[in-house]
Amino acid sequence: MKIHVSCDMEGTAGVVNQELQCLLKGEYYKQARRLATLELNALAEGALEAGATRIIAWNGHCEFPGGLDPELIHTEVELNMGSGEGGPVHLDGSYDALLQVGLHAMDHTPGAIVAHGLWTLNGLRLGEIGMTSQIAGMHGVSCVFVSGDRAVAAEAETLIPNITTVAVKEALFSDFRGKDEAPILTVSPERARSLIKEKAIEALSRIDEVRPFKIEPPYVLQCHFRDKSHGDWILDSHPDARWVDETALEVSREDFWDLPI
Repeated sequence: MKIHVSCDMEGTAGVVNQELQCLLKGEYYKQARRLATLELNALAEGALEAGATRIIAWNGHCEFPGGLDPELIHTEVELNMGSGEGGPVHLDGSYDALLQVGLHAMDHTPGAIVAHGLWTLNGLRLGEIGMTSQIAGMHGVSCVFVSGDRAVAAEAETLIPNITTVAVKEALFSDFRGKDEAPILTVSPERARSLIKEKAIEALSRIDEVRPFKIEPPYVLQCHFRDKSHGDWILDSHPDARWVDETALEVSREDFWDLPI
């Protein structure tokens, strides 16, 4: 059994501050990176117990050095490095399942910790877990597992029936706080790793119960930005893109792979 693991940092137990923990120059970045790596390792242990024979992890948090520490990676995990953060690189139809660890909810989600990232695909609002699952689904691969805060777990469960989720922390607020630090409750990192291992075993035992998430063509994609200037790269690569409001840039295509993803 060959599995693909998409890794992020904001959904890791013990992570609450974007600037200090999730950005390269942050004082506690190395600590958060270590915590994220150990959560990946816990998932790998569970996957191996469930029968995985090859585990490939994509470091989806920021550019190099990213959100994983290669020196701490489980010996049975192969790490995809230097591929940027534009999507799960190397994911194709040869995989048996996709698992996502350390994820956060989509932008504008109330009661979500360090929430960001938002697209609308054919009218359906998607965050990073949704877009990654769509990419996997285009290859016939199901996303069977997501870990992160309680908000991203709920997002995954709404999007993908029968998916296995782990909530390692939850917000102590009910409004939208974006990337700002806000009060939360988090389980201990050790407890989070135990839960992730346990649920990874469960998820991989139920692969056949989870259908690939796939939105069919034709496609109308809206990319949402907090700052309009962040959409310049789409206008450069897709000159026919148009602003539908002050924050959303729209592109229409028949082929999913021609979209700015």
